[in-house]
Amino acid sequence: MSKDLIVGYVPGSVRDALRILAKHNVSGMPILKKDSKIVAGVVTRSDIFKNPEEDQLALIMTKDFHFVEGDQDVEEAAKLLYEHRIHGLPVLNKRKELVGIISPTDILRNLPMEIDENVEHYFTNIVVPVYQETPINIVMEIINVTHENALPVLNDECKLAGIVTDGDLFKLSHIRESVSSTDLGMGGDEDDWTWEGIRDAVRLHYATSKVTLPPVPVREVMVTEVVKAFKNTRVHELAEQMLKHHISHVPVVDSDDRLVGMVTDIDLMACMF
Repeated sequence: MSKDLIVGYVPGSVRDALRILAKHNVSGMPILKKDSKIVAGVVTRSDIFKNPEEDQLALIMTKDFHFVEGDQDVEEAAKLLYEHRIHGLPVLNKRKELVGIISPTDILRNLPMEIDENVEHYFTNIVVPVYQETPINIVMEIINVTHENALPVLNDECKLAGIVTDGDLFKLSHIRESVSSTDLGMGGDEDDWTWEGIRDAVRLHYATSKVTLPPVPVREVMVTEVVKAFKNTRVHELAEQMLKHHISHVPVVDSDDRLVGMVTDIDLMACMF
């Protein structure tokens, strides 16, 4: 559990929430009632992207949220993360005050040693691959429609050539120039933001047609040094790779580098129960 809390407050604006999520490179956070530790709801990047015209944080946050209490078993937390496909659970005390947040990363750091299983029990073959010549504006549409933020990329031989995330789509210099000229009020804070964070701001502007992505092939921005897994990769080994490289999505391939599926940190939560 992390006690280094990243939170927002109500009343508050969506713009303020976006800046906090982006600056700390997190996908969601608890929203507290002003001047208290009482959780009023939870907001994620998806909530913001689904409501690009809304400015009031209270109107887009999830008020009926999942949480755990400090004395609950970690298995219960893992099950909630897995079943609801979420990346963070507020941890509350008996007074319903926020005391921490538990994530799949926290659980992967403390996997019981007795877990001795292979990836084949946890990966999914329901994957959305894209061709390496697909223009990045089309890839962005695929990400928006599927709500998948990491897509495997295939080459002419139908083999895994790379992986692309929504953040990779904004690495080109002309996109960076567009970011610096937006009206999100970033000003001189840009250097303090990670590009993974800035991409969220750009994605919001893209959703409202304020930024247009050029038809550049995805091969120009994809990650080519991909962390991969096989069906017989041990769960502990994969968890170590995810933690080492700070990633949550890993393509699963066969001996010929052909894609057979994808496994995420949330998928691995199932090994806990």
